[in-house]
Amino acid sequence: MNEPRRFRFGFSFFFVIIILISEGFLPVSADGAENDGVAKKKEDPSLLKIISGIFGKKFPPSSWELIQGAMQKIQMKLYPPNLDFRSNSDKSNSEDKGEDKAEKVKEAATRSLEVSKEAIEESAKLAGGVVGEVVHKTAEKVTKQTSHDEM
Repeated sequence: MNEPRRFRFGFSFFFVIIILISEGFLPVSADGAENDGVAKKKEDPSLLKIISGIFGKKFPPSSWELIQGAMQKIQMKLYPPNLDFRSNSDKSNSEDKGEDKAEKVKEAATRSLEVSKEAIEESAKLAGGVVGEVVHKTAEKVTKQTSHDEM
């Protein structure tokens, strides 16, 4: 229980230090020499400006941006993108070969049935072996009990 508390304290302490450094309250020198705080402030932007530059959006978004996002979502629902990346010639060739597709489906189905049949036969053999062992052990127990009862 003490370990998560230490982890949370360390994480929050690290977060506060990063914020203080980014806002310029704690001076950080890369070369170890004292620099003028004003000159340093002009050279390096704050961490918050860097992060907002990475994302490229202002926070929170304006109402117009929210409306645009909602409209894009509605458009994606009504008109989803075409994920068929084949060229038009490939599409027309595939439509002409509809009979070939039917033959391929038939072949795949027969192969699947053959594999399923083999799997069922193997599982039946294994189940028969297990049942045979159980019957054999039960028979031995019964003979031992009858021989013990006769004595």
